Amino acid sequence: MKKTLAIILSASLVLSATALPVFAVDTTTSSTIPAESAAPVAAPAAPKAPAATKAPATPATVIKGDTYTVVSGDVLWKIAQKHNMTTEALIKLNPQLKNTNLIFPGDKIVVKAAAVTPATPAAAPAVAAKKLYQGIGMVANYRDNSARGANNDNLNITTATVLFDDKGKIVDLEWDVLEITPAMFPGWMDPKATDKTLYKDAQTKGFPWETKREEGYAYDMTHLKSKGAADNLSKSEWFVQLDIYEDLFKGMTVAEVNDWFAKYCGPDGRPYKLAYLTNEKITAADKANAEKAMATFTDAEKKMLVDVTTGATMALQDPHSRFIDALNKAYDDQKEVKY
Repeated sequence: MKKTLAIILSASLVLSATALPVFAVDTTTSSTIPAESAAPVAAPAAPKAPAATKAPATPATVIKGDTYTVVSGDVLWKIAQKHNMTTEALIKLNPQLKNTNLIFPGDKIVVKAAAVTPATPAAAPAVAAKKLYQGIGMVANYRDNSARGANNDNLNITTATVLFDDKGKIVDLEWDVLEITPAMFPGWMDPKATDKTLYKDAQTKGFPWETKREEGYAYDMTHLKSKGAADNLSKSEWFVQLDIYEDLFKGMTVAEVNDWFAKYCGPDGRPYKLAYLTNEKITAADKANAEKAMATFTDAEKKMLVDVTTGATMALQDPHSRFIDALNKAYDDQKEVKY
């Protein structure tokens, strides 16, 4: 009987030695609490057992890098020391360890991270550079203005500087006019003239001429400067009216601008003055032309023309200036912008 009991105890000790895990214990800080000093703790109420559910499968941990196999007696700090690294660094390499104080013989511990080859980013799709084209159109025309008296004729040079996109749409547009009058040539063609100042200065300084844009308010289309009160229909200066047209046509093609001009402008080259049909300043002919055109316009078209002519009523094409011709010429002569 004693022999049988000894065999059973020996077998139990062998089984216990092989099944126990390796614990990482810091013996310098361990303490022993006498059993008789521990206060009794009431057992918590047992929670209601939840309905049985199938436990989800635990995904397998994928370990990447050089590994070390744990043997009996190992603790993490010893493994770290053996591989010339800190314990903290070793723990970071092994996120699969749920309890860093509990490792088992046979566990695989990563001691060197796998080399990571940076992923080559997918090449961004090639985007074709947006092409832009610049055109400069210049048109000269002579205006017979003798009805206003002698020396009132003028030569007008209309320019259009335009930026087009690759679809032919207007990205930017600026019109201008240089109006050359006889008054700009005092004594120029008169051999008897005593004042030859302009002639002499022109040889060295050029002519002191300005375009209408450069003149700005001094051009005085509203007559505010000359009469003290703006008395034109729109009360807008020359350059302001031209700005309104330029903004209107941005985004259109030249063909669309030509169609707009043909549809919404009368024989005088001016937009139908729908904003001024009851104004005493509008001529009978202008009123008749506007009313005739209105019969074919939609409400949206009428509103657009009211909006335009509230600020701009000057001609886009007449003997005074030829904006449409200059725009067409700029389109014909455009060149790609290199940048």
